[in-house]
Amino acid sequence: IDWSFTVHGISEFDYPAGLLLGDKIKNAKFVACVSHFGRSQALRTVDPSAGDKMIIVRCGVDLSQMPARRPRDDGRFRFVCVARLSPEKAHLGLLEAFEQVARERPEADLWFVGEGPERAKIEAAIAQRGLGDRVRLLGHMTERDVLAQVAEADALVVSSLMEGLPVVLMEAMAIGVPVVAPSVGGIPELVEHDVTGLIFTVSSWKGLASRMLALASDRALGERLAEAGRRRIEEEFDVRRAVAPLKSRFG
Repeated sequence: IDWSFTVHGISEFDYPAGLLLGDKIKNAKFVACVSHFGRSQALRTVDPSAGDKMIIVRCGVDLSQMPARRPRDDGRFRFVCVARLSPEKAHLGLLEAFEQVARERPEADLWFVGEGPERAKIEAAIAQRGLGDRVRLLGHMTERDVLAQVAEADALVVSSLMEGLPVVLMEAMAIGVPVVAPSVGGIPELVEHDVTGLIFTVSSWKGLASRMLALASDRALGERLAEAGRRRIEEEFDVRRAVAPLKSRFG
């Protein structure tokens, strides 16, 4: 029986031996990788000759299911971060960056969507930095409610120390919300700096703050990035286009 599987990353690359990743690649008819970054990492576990069976299949989004952007007129600039409250998502670093943003832009707010083991540390950091009136922890939400929060935001921020290719970035860009993200994993394949979003060096919180300030200070910049980001999704990350390589494999 022919079979295939998909490599998303990052966890697969942390324990490839335990997951028998090399053996699975060797024995599969083909392997779908959601990013070139993921493909290169997976290739480290097998003979390079296996590269011919490892194809790029983007983890696309269904544009028809994305809500329309819902701009607010409350005079605030709202950043939203959608991520599990865990160390690798670097919420504490984002708070460090936002403290500078909050000092310079009194209209800026930061909302966290997600739940996880770091909640207590994040709550303590919010209090310690005196950001209680500027930062909200919304907890776990349904997918529909997450998309609603993104649609109402002025910008989406990803602060992670490691990532594959976050679906929430694609969703924000599909909705037409400008994004700020680190230069890690497969993200640069989606977000081109100053074209489809803003990129910062991973774990450079001053760098992240400068990107956030740029958006909060210049709404025209955000609109330009959002428009280009939407086109990027339409051209390469629309699920209907993304499945084309699979159609050819399955006939």
